[in-house]
Amino acid sequence: MPKITFNDKTADVPDGENPYETFEKLGMNFSCFNGICGTCKMKVVNGMENFNSKTEEENDFPLEDDERLGCQCFKLNDDVEIEYDEW
Repeated sequence: MPKITFNDKTADVPDGENPYETFEKLGMNFSCFNGICGTCKMKVVNGMENFNSKTEEENDFPLEDDERLGCQCFKLNDDVEIEYDEW
């Protein structure tokens, strides 16, 4: 079961669950879930290769190479560590 380290918290992603559900439980804010608003923009410290590929929405969004939108992360293959500015 993959683990997400989110700032200073860690949680498992249950089998078959989208990672964004765990992000939300750990304190990530979501507004649109469509990859448009950017409220779920995060920095991936370790494990970028363990997410699904960036979506078209993310490619259109102004992201650095080490950033993702949490709502566009549909699949997680292994552990990741992220940083997120909580509100």
